[in-house]
Amino acid sequence: MPADESGPLTVGRGPDNDLQIVSPFVSRRHGEFTRHGRGMRYQDLDSTSGSYVGGLRVRDCLLAPGERLHLGSPDGDCLTLLQGMPGDPEGPRREAFRSDSDPPIGLTEILQVQDLNRSQYLTQELPPRTTGGRRSGSQMESRLRALITLTSDLLEVEDARAMARRLLQRVMDILPMDRGMVLLGRPEALVPRVWVARTGLSTDSIESGFVSSTEIRSLHVDPDEGAEPPFQPIRTVVDRVAGEGIGLLTLDAGRDSRLEGSESIIIQGVRSILAAPIATSERIYGVLYLDTHRTLRKGDEDALDWLVAAARQAGMVAQKLELLAQQRAMFESMMKGLAASIDARDGLTAGHSARVAHFAKETARFLGMSEDEQEVVHWAGLLHDYGKIGIDDAVLRKPGRLDDAEYAHVRTHPQKTYDILRKIEFPPELGDLPLMAAAHHERMDGGGYPWRLEGDAIPLAGRIIAVADVYDSLTRKRHYRDPMPMSEVLEHLEEGREGRFDPAVLDAFFAYHGEVLGPKEERRRRKRERTTTRNPAVDGPEPEDEPAEVDTIRRPGVDIASPTRDFTEER
Repeated sequence: MPADESGPLTVGRGPDNDLQIVSPFVSRRHGEFTRHGRGMRYQDLDSTSGSYVGGLRVRDCLLAPGERLHLGSPDGDCLTLLQGMPGDPEGPRREAFRSDSDPPIGLTEILQVQDLNRSQYLTQELPPRTTGGRRSGSQMESRLRALITLTSDLLEVEDARAMARRLLQRVMDILPMDRGMVLLGRPEALVPRVWVARTGLSTDSIESGFVSSTEIRSLHVDPDEGAEPPFQPIRTVVDRVAGEGIGLLTLDAGRDSRLEGSESIIIQGVRSILAAPIATSERIYGVLYLDTHRTLRKGDEDALDWLVAAARQAGMVAQKLELLAQQRAMFESMMKGLAASIDARDGLTAGHSARVAHFAKETARFLGMSEDEQEVVHWAGLLHDYGKIGIDDAVLRKPGRLDDAEYAHVRTHPQKTYDILRKIEFPPELGDLPLMAAAHHERMDGGGYPWRLEGDAIPLAGRIIAVADVYDSLTRKRHYRDPMPMSEVLEHLEEGREGRFDPAVLDAFFAYHGEVLGPKEERRRRKRERTTTRNPAVDGPEPEDEPAEVDTIRRPGVDIASPTRDFTEER
């Protein structure tokens, strides 16, 4: 250190340090030296990986000439103090140190994933405005606003594909790169999900750092749809970013020694590359990759910092989406388990709940209900008979007619369904599911049960399930009868129009039956005619919407049994 200079000498990965060391284990501003007699005092600046002398981690220590300081780990990058700070005011300040490896300062800047929280775009520690090589303060503030907008956009997405599209579009709007790609999956098995190629890039766009979306040709195509990307990312870069969890910037890929051996760089004419992990501190979800056929300006050092911050935000959204998917999978398995617990009570009832749920959902689709509304109908249909868990087995399995007491006992199952399901904390969109599931025995004329609701007072899902439930009963074999002929089934449903069934729901079911379900039922009938005993090895499994036989109960004075337990007809 010059005799008349009292300021510290800083060391770190960032280009603004007095001594820059490009290493994934060195923080952007790792530590600083100050003169102390003939030696040096070293202070670690809360680096991520630490500083070490003699194998011990140090935060504040005195170094004598000849002592070695390792950065990042006990055997990491080594600095040897040759002498005190040079006294020549004009001499280079880094002459006081020698690195054992002395690697050349290349054109690749690396950012460890552990350091992402220190990104100036995430910590709000923005550097002062300058008019030199670094971007101006206004440029950086514009990019910070863009990051905030991107974060807001990402929080609105509902799946990983939408997240990838939104991320890549926003990033390509900001950075002057020719091509971009988002790869998702495990680090060892990344798959291209979204890619973008630019048709042209104006000089004004390059200089401003902002790119008009009209200059972008978006190929938002998932490979599952059979499309192949029009270009391949540099695999050396992708593998390193994913494997080590680092961000990478190379200003001139052809001259970067770290990318030696990559033939793709030469073949594709790639000059500059930016890549960052879509990650959190716990795991990596993918890689955000960008490249260009031009050499990026050296004054754009914060491009990697911004890209890493953007990818980090995407990583947090990916984590949220993963957690939501896990919760949904757990919820779905719980719902199916509840339905299976009812079907398991009697082999004859197996599949009834699943079939009714399927028929009801398809009817809702033909009614023009949204996909979210269809899902609600599906879950209500799946659990519509859950109250039967409180009905005696002897009554459920009785092969003959029910007496009055047994009949009254069976009629309690819709109320039991409601009482049990309302104790479950369903998601907000399924808050009315208990009422929907329990209302499938209500009638349009008010003569149903358990609440004698009338007309539109009956939840629409309940009105839909009522039709699906009766249809499934009449078209399946019973202990005491074969399935009813299809023409009679449809006639029976039509007879219930207005009095028992909602006419609009009935019309939607008939449309679904005519276009989809009817042909499937006809194929099933023909199979049944070919053999009296189904042989799974020959005939294969039942179709998805045609599981095995379902439950039935005969009531006094009625020959046609219905799993809806609708005993409101004249006895």
